[in-house]
Amino acid sequence: MTERMVVGAVREHIGDRANAAHYLGEHTIVERNGQPFAALVPYTWWERRQNRKGQGALAP
Repeated sequence: MTERMVVGAVREHIGDRANAAHYLGEHTIVERNGQPFAALVPYTWWERRQNRKGQGALAP
């Protein structure tokens, strides 16, 4: 499931959205002025995308 939230709502619910990303695999699209601005995604999803591009994972 993908949730869409405005920046202010994300500020108020960042913990809930981070948990939803990690435990439920949910993505959150952050909107500003009615337009997509950023995304909160599960780390494992992001890591797979990095590896697919040949960039590897982040260094420790």
